[in-house]
Amino acid sequence: MSFTIGAYAAQGDCPAPPPGNPDIRAMGYYSDAASSVIDPRLKAESDAAAKPLNDFASHVTKSADAYARTADAAAARCTLTWLDAWADSGAMLGRMVHVNNDQSDYMRQWIHGALALAYLRTQAAATPQQRASIEPWLRKLSAANLAYWDDPKHKRNNHYYWTGIGIMATAVAVRDDALLKTAQGIFRTGIDAIEPDGSLPMEMARKRRALHYHDYATAPLVMMAELARLRGEDWYAYRQGALERLAARVADGYRDPAWFNAQSGSVQETGSPKASSGWVEFYRLRSPDPARFQSMHDAGPFRDPRMGGNLTFMATNGIVPSAN
Repeated sequence: MSFTIGAYAAQGDCPAPPPGNPDIRAMGYYSDAASSVIDPRLKAESDAAAKPLNDFASHVTKSADAYARTADAAAARCTLTWLDAWADSGAMLGRMVHVNNDQSDYMRQWIHGALALAYLRTQAAATPQQRASIEPWLRKLSAANLAYWDDPKHKRNNHYYWTGIGIMATAVAVRDDALLKTAQGIFRTGIDAIEPDGSLPMEMARKRRALHYHDYATAPLVMMAELARLRGEDWYAYRQGALERLAARVADGYRDPAWFNAQSGSVQETGSPKASSGWVEFYRLRSPDPARFQSMHDAGPFRDPRMGGNLTFMATNGIVPSAN
């Protein structure tokens, strides 16, 4: 299912989309109370269970990338054909099977974000029939994912922020001001959690993965702020630009994790930026101290389907083609 940017012009077609399943059965893979130690067997099982969802997200975001880079209408049609097929089948709107934790709910949140961004990036090429199918489906996914957070037992940590990507991308795509306000509330919850030293207490509790999870929590906050820019809104300014404290703490942590080692009580296992660290491609353009993020930028280019695809390209050229 892999292909390169611009391949559509050569092959002139699109693989048939795989069937969409309404139910998701995924599982957690950490073996300790702090969710910091990965069980290799559970991780392999989890990866296998999530593969159809991740493959779908990878495909539609790659074709959206191709459309953005080359204006190839065939690439946009491929993205929209796949999304339309899953919308028609009610994919991910069924039962979230809880094997050993809430991983199925998390998968729906992540994949919703990927697909909503893929749609937003190709929406201009959608037919009226595709809009009438895909947009209500994205709204239903938004409602389902928000309903998960109605339970007060669910900690509003990085998973909550990642839910916000799908909510925000859907809100921008369907021009729903009420849904956008909901996404803004999620964003502000994340920013409000940032301590004066730039830390997030719930992510610091991840011990040896504290740096990774601070990085991972920053990603959806930056993406939501970038999507707000498409609406002419500056979310970065909230709380006197508090996001700078978190972003800077992560960038400093990659240069020297000693602070995270001391604060978490564990030597950090994260040595270099990951795919989702691509938030830095946007943030270094907004920060009052862009040089602070240069070493993270140098680790790129970055591509993460859950954040819409090629982040390095989007930061330079706009999330939506012709939108800067």
